[in-house]
Amino acid sequence: MLSSSLLLLLSACTSGEKVDSDSSDGHLECEVAIVGGGAGGLYTAFRLAPELGAGVCLFEKEAVLGGRIHDVTRSDDPDGPRVGVGARRVMEGQTVLLDLADELGMVLETPGNKQDLIEARGGYGFSKEDLVGLYELEPDASGDTETALYDAIRFSPERANASSYADFPAYVKAVVGEEGHAFLHDMSRFRADFNYALDTAGYLDYLDEEWDVCCTPSYPVGGMSAFIDGMAASTEAGGARIYTEEPVASINRSEGGYELVTASRTVHAAKVVIAVPPVALNWITGDVVDEIKAQAIYKDIVGVKVVSITQWWPDAWYNAIVNPDVATDNNVWRAWTTDHCLNFIEIPQEPYAAAAHVTRSVYNDDLECSNFWENLAGQGDAAVNAEVKAGLELLFANNGLTTPLSIPDPLETHVQVWPAAWHWLGAGTAATNADLYEWAAEPLPGENIGLVGEAYNVQRSGWSDAAYKSSIHLLNTHYGMSL
Repeated sequence: MLSSSLLLLLSACTSGEKVDSDSSDGHLECEVAIVGGGAGGLYTAFRLAPELGAGVCLFEKEAVLGGRIHDVTRSDDPDGPRVGVGARRVMEGQTVLLDLADELGMVLETPGNKQDLIEARGGYGFSKEDLVGLYELEPDASGDTETALYDAIRFSPERANASSYADFPAYVKAVVGEEGHAFLHDMSRFRADFNYALDTAGYLDYLDEEWDVCCTPSYPVGGMSAFIDGMAASTEAGGARIYTEEPVASINRSEGGYELVTASRTVHAAKVVIAVPPVALNWITGDVVDEIKAQAIYKDIVGVKVVSITQWWPDAWYNAIVNPDVATDNNVWRAWTTDHCLNFIEIPQEPYAAAAHVTRSVYNDDLECSNFWENLAGQGDAAVNAEVKAGLELLFANNGLTTPLSIPDPLETHVQVWPAAWHWLGAGTAATNADLYEWAAEPLPGENIGLVGEAYNVQRSGWSDAAYKSSIHLLNTHYGMSL
């Protein structure tokens, strides 16, 4: 794998070898070729560029960088506020992201949390505890039944037998019962955790770490793409070369390194960093990729399909949705339902995005509902808008808690389908999260190949934090850095 240090890489770049040619016959020489311009791939290039300059070549199949960090604007206002259809926020415990934002000179807005509204089993509440009575559960004396249930599954003696369960949902049902599982499923905005056949031990390991990544979110001015813009500018200023709309079709071994083929170039590189998830890597051929994809640990990675629907409105009609029992900060900013594929709506509170009169009207990770939205999107915006409106009416039109209101028609709707928005290890794997993390840094022992991205660091499963940490691990262990 990428076992040489930065010192050796620098030696190659300064010893007279040609590493920055882009010849007229389509041949390109690179010291490090990075496949994929999402957060992990771009961060890798960003850190290598100051030392290797033009020796770093990054190839991205899309016209824009960022991958699942993707922000959009209204089509008639391309310079307006950018709103995330993938990653949207940084949590206070994500120090890698916060430090990077500071390094890039980004501005973060931290508006604070307001009110939640939840619908489950036909009932409505402003807190999860309000709905415990709808389940065959005894409310916990602490007043936080959800946390008590999570504590039960995390600290149960039965955890020692995690590998004996078919999957994580089966383990949860065994420890806290069918109704405990149903409550945790319904109270979560992320239903896939309780629906997909996930490895029990791996998910519990993730949960232990996730529990402390809390609680106040911050939002970049410019959207999460501000990370991408800042890193890209710095990477190119350092002399590295970035090629967009240039998908890599194959990666093979060649004399002295590796050969990558794109539609317009044949690239020779001493080292390769593959920064694409399995859903994209499965489209790339070549002996290097084939050997990676043949390994059991790679086959055990499970991607979660997600659909988000962003809508712009003529006015901030949703500001009328308030908790009447709270005097200040009483606006509802998040609401979710178990009875409609809307699943979850988020209303931006940060001034930058709020000015756009925009909502993330649908955020869904239930596979059946994700497929439903994808199919509906094929019928056009009118069909999508009608179904979203039905979900919003279920939540807000006459819930008995907030003032009844009518839902206007949106000015514009953007549907985003993520075939694999984040990843876990699937049930039945023999690997741990830590095994995957280490394997990704050297998937082919002794070769200069590395895998970077959230898909290969499921201990931090999510939109971007895991990708950065995956890259940092590779750079520290195989490029001599101390990040």
